[in-house]
Amino acid sequence: MQDWLPDGTRLERTHWRDHRISERHRLWGFNCPAVDLDFVMAEFNHGKPVALIEYKERHAREPNLGHPTYRALADLANGYKDGPLPFLIAFYDAEEWWFRVVPVNDRAKQHYKHCLDEVLSEQRFVRSLYLMRKARLERSDEEVIGKLSMALPPESEEAA
Repeated sequence: MQDWLPDGTRLERTHWRDHRISERHRLWGFNCPAVDLDFVMAEFNHGKPVALIEYKERHAREPNLGHPTYRALADLANGYKDGPLPFLIAFYDAEEWWFRVVPVNDRAKQHYKHCLDEVLSEQRFVRSLYLMRKARLERSDEEVIGKLSMALPPESEEAA
């Protein structure tokens, strides 16, 4: 059961992060909201951002994309000065290394339109990250990608 401060601010749940800043920020009150995300990464190329991705372990709860957290991140991705960045959530399996992509904004939906509702092998997912950066992959890119996992979950798990 989640514990709350009297003003409605949640107490730290997991203590995975540096709990000192998390706990201190909670003292700043209900009207100074922030969220501890699972693992947000800004993918970039030559110093320019190309995507915003939140990685979640495959057993993590499905996100509510209407939550203010995701709306704020989508605004960041959509408001990039050179045009919208793809913003997606990538669920991953850390044993077999497969991914399930949840595109959050239109730019991510466009980039992943060919594989919506599919589970991607690590090779296919990483290839999609390379293609965010360039239109054509080089031999060296393909060599790196070729060393990655091609595993997919069993069909029964894929539907879950």
